[in-house]
Amino acid sequence: PSPDAAPGEVKLWVNLGMDDGMDEAKLPATLESLGAPGGKVIKALTRATYGYVYVPEAEAPGFEALNGKTHGDKALKLERHRPRGQREERRPRHEALPDVPGQARLWVGLGRQEGLDEAGVAAALEAAGAPAGKVLRTDLRPTYAYVFVAEEDVAGFESTHGKSYGENKTLKVERAKRK
Repeated sequence: PSPDAAPGEVKLWVNLGMDDGMDEAKLPATLESLGAPGGKVIKALTRATYGYVYVPEAEAPGFEALNGKTHGDKALKLERHRPRGQREERRPRHEALPDVPGQARLWVGLGRQEGLDEAGVAAALEAAGAPAGKVLRTDLRPTYAYVFVAEEDVAGFESTHGKSYGENKTLKVERAKRK
């Protein structure tokens, strides 16, 4: 439980804030319009990009049921507030493949969510005009991939940036940045 919630109350974090036109009065009304139990918000606080609502413990499931509903063009997220230090451990970061001299690492905006595997990413790039058979290795992620090519082939791959992929997607290809 959140230390600033009274006994019997739950503090819920919501991904709607002042940037979404919310204030302390509009946030409860917006949640109610999306199906939250009416008149149950005890207190609301808004920040630039998110807000908090305090609700009775018994009503929390009715608010949490709003997860995934849309407000404007945004999928709603509500979750119980977890004070710092009480959050679950994060998964370890995916280790990137090491760089190899003479190879360039390119970021490609295609990943597993498009139903692709390593060969599918290479095929999509080649279909968009990249040099055939020049992908040396691929590090596939859920929403993007790193493609390794010889330095001399980079321009041929970067030329596919901005071309269409599938029905509604524009291909994005650029030299990967180091963190």
